[in-house]
Amino acid sequence: MKPVLFTAALLAFATAATTAQARTLALTAPVDTIVVRLPNKAVMTLVVSSAQQLRELKKYQLDSLTSRLATYITQAETAAKASKTEQVTMRFYPDQDQPGKGLPTEVRITARKPTPGDTNGTSKTQVFMNKSFGITREKDESGDSYFRIRRNKDKSNEDSLRRARRRDSGSVRFVYDFGFNTFVNASSGGNAGVPSLKYGGWDGATGYLNLGLNYVQPLHFGERAKLALTLGPEFSFNNFKLQGDNQWMQSGGQTYTAPAIGNQQLDRSTLYMSAVNLPVMLRFKLLNKSGKRTLSAGIGGFGGYRLASDITTKYKLAGDDYTHKDETSGQLNLNNWQYGLQGEVGFHGLRVFAKYNLNELFREGQGPKTHALSFGIRLFGF
Repeated sequence: MKPVLFTAALLAFATAATTAQARTLALTAPVDTIVVRLPNKAVMTLVVSSAQQLRELKKYQLDSLTSRLATYITQAETAAKASKTEQVTMRFYPDQDQPGKGLPTEVRITARKPTPGDTNGTSKTQVFMNKSFGITREKDESGDSYFRIRRNKDKSNEDSLRRARRRDSGSVRFVYDFGFNTFVNASSGGNAGVPSLKYGGWDGATGYLNLGLNYVQPLHFGERAKLALTLGPEFSFNNFKLQGDNQWMQSGGQTYTAPAIGNQQLDRSTLYMSAVNLPVMLRFKLLNKSGKRTLSAGIGGFGGYRLASDITTKYKLAGDDYTHKDETSGQLNLNNWQYGLQGEVGFHGLRVFAKYNLNELFREGQGPKTHALSFGIRLFGF
């Protein structure tokens, strides 16, 4: 904004306000408006809720304040052009610079970065004196500037610092993971021999699915880096499909695997388990100049509880085309409580995760002695 035009606008406003003061005193409406249209197409609007507010304008000595405001606005708009953020808020204290002259104790100016193709400077500049009376410069559809002078009743909408604090407040993100399961850290004991799992196929394949909501609590949100603490809840679904002609068996307080018996022609045998988990993770991500993710990582732990589990076995008998299906539901000697470590790393739009159960999948001596490891791709989340 040109300082000369702004100075002329304020001088014209001061003259109009003085002339209209007596007329405004007689008004009884709770809100009065004065509109000043200048030859350079600038429009100024003054909104007051009482005659006393109009009288108080004399304290600010707008005629002597115009040159000072023009200097302040120039500084704010220059800072906005050079800033990496969309807007800049600056505060000035005229009364401290020249005590006793009736100047405002504070002038707060918010200037926005010019938009592409804007050759006339920033698209919007806001000036507030003593956090009460405000002057806003905006542009209409034709590109002409206009001013609005009003009381600032909703300061939070005008203060970029408060908007930044709202941006840094907590949020909720949807989480979706999918991948595979495997058995690791197997050892002798219990039911010796850890079963081999089969991957691929659409019917009961060994896989992992996780859905949930994460609350994101920002710890540090900068322009190029963000650090946050996240926590669940999440719901996980695990399938463990045996390879070859092996099947899951439940008998005599034991869960184990054994080859198909008799004339069975095994189609598949799968152990299902679902659980509710509460993960707590420390996550960070780096952003490029456009605000897009470049690198991200996270590490933390989880604790959860088994919700349901069952064994499903499908097979045919020799000489029979009918498919038989056996199902066994219950605890199946699985540990009810699940806990472990998890982490993730990502580059641009691709993110991979790994989740390791610190405790064994089955109860001691009642099933294969092994731990579960899940890994795959994360599509949504922080």
